[in-house]
Amino acid sequence: MSRLQSLILATVAACLANCGVRDAVAAQTCLTAAESREAVREHKLARPGAVQREAARQSRGEPLRSRLCRWNNDYVYEITLLRRDGKVTHVFIAAVDGRLLEAGAD
Repeated sequence: MSRLQSLILATVAACLANCGVRDAVAAQTCLTAAESREAVREHKLARPGAVQREAARQSRGEPLRSRLCRWNNDYVYEITLLRRDGKVTHVFIAAVDGRLLEAGAD
């Protein structure tokens, strides 16, 4: 599954569960590093380093990248990991409480 497909699937699933079918196609906007720092401080979000380490531990992978995004007015970390089997995987974690939303390999 491609990264874009994973992202679309995660967005649609989260929206269907939380906001109804007509709002299913939602804009995803990822924040810059400065915007991310401000959002973490202002909204008391989970620290990106801690979230990235936990995702890497659970997925048994090496973190490659993480970024904070907005999905339907919720903050979500998108973390890219390189698993031991050589596959790249994307993990989506709610920034407010650190719960896993979606994980999938490309």
